[in-house]
Amino acid sequence: MADLVIRPEIEHANVDALRDAYGKMQAFVANDNRSWVYWAEIHGFNRYDCWHHARVGPGRGTEFVYDLFLPWHRAYLASFDHVAREQNPGAILPWWDWTSQASHDHGLPPSYTDPEVNGQPNPLASGPTPDMPDDPARRTRRFPGDPSELPSMTEAHPELGLNLSVNDILALPQFADFTTQLQNVHDYIHSWTGGTDANGVGGDMGVIATSAFDPVFWAHHAMIDRLWYLWQLKWGINNLPPDYLDKPLAPFSYVVRDVLDINGLGYDYAVTTSIAGASPQGGGDG
Repeated sequence: MADLVIRPEIEHANVDALRDAYGKMQAFVANDNRSWVYWAEIHGFNRYDCWHHARVGPGRGTEFVYDLFLPWHRAYLASFDHVAREQNPGAILPWWDWTSQASHDHGLPPSYTDPEVNGQPNPLASGPTPDMPDDPARRTRRFPGDPSELPSMTEAHPELGLNLSVNDILALPQFADFTTQLQNVHDYIHSWTGGTDANGVGGDMGVIATSAFDPVFWAHHAMIDRLWYLWQLKWGINNLPPDYLDKPLAPFSYVVRDVLDINGLGYDYAVTTSIAGASPQGGGDG
């Protein structure tokens, strides 16, 4: 197997390489399969989004209907990351730890909020949008909330609609329970990051159809994928019903079983959080 790509925590990402790669992708015409618009539109502007966001729920008899949220997004991120690294090999997808002290102090990472770098637009702060992809005046909209309202690894926030801490979610042994609760946190981060302005205009991250146009979407979903990876370290990767494993993850060529092992997809995480009963392997701190 080729050397694994280690996805870093966002504070340790190769920001220059990310800006270079994302800038190139944002410059491609929309129908180019390397373009930012092409990849963002997969998420919300076609039929694939209808079912990968469907919630788990009770099926007939004692069976359980699993959704494809986590495996579909793992395939999506792996495919996007491959294209980004074709533009710049150092542009490895980072994960934004919204539970960290830095996030609770400052909110979004500065590398993703500074509007300009050296007098040029920052491709991490803003990207093309679906309604006017070539109009520089219509770029990513964000109205993030107070950083103190971000989730915690150890504390639940019922007042925010988060009844479990992240550690509580990681401790759930059943995949159906885990993915349902993780999606609650996932949804909250989308709403928090998108927010609304004084006129009630919502940010792009708060809407499924536009969320992947915001560069921070990819770092947020890498965090979600990393939490699934941590859960797998504790509970294993082969604990899903057999009939679930061969479900296709359209429009990608993967089925669920293909994405259960992230090393098989060519990457690992720089793991900085351990959980009881797990022995994290990977890139170590960083």
